[in-house]
Amino acid sequence: MVVQLLLAGSLILMIAMPIVLAVLVCMRLRTRGCGRGVLVALSFVLGACGGGILTWNLVPSDWSMPFRTTLEASVNAEKYGHVIERAAESILTVVTFACVFCGILSGVTAAAGPKILARLRHG
Repeated sequence: MVVQLLLAGSLILMIAMPIVLAVLVCMRLRTRGCGRGVLVALSFVLGACGGGILTWNLVPSDWSMPFRTTLEASVNAEKYGHVIERAAESILTVVTFACVFCGILSGVTAAAGPKILARLRHG
């Protein structure tokens, strides 16, 4: 149950952040404000994409299905069988969590990085 809630929250976050980024960019173009928010949202989106790509490339080589087929196999036990469906679900869950983790890590770094560097410089 906890994993399902985390997965649902992760998917909502991965869908919402590009929308937030687009809204912040539009606001930035109109008012010349909220530049830091754009940086944090962009960092999240890029970090999530990078984390997902990296994690997908770490999937063992004995998993020969491409990403699109893995998505299909994760919801179609009749066509691929329950064993393949469960494996595809597990792989996609790990990739999703890696996306969100890397996105959050990138966003937090973008938000807190300049403050931490300033504190380190001024001792």
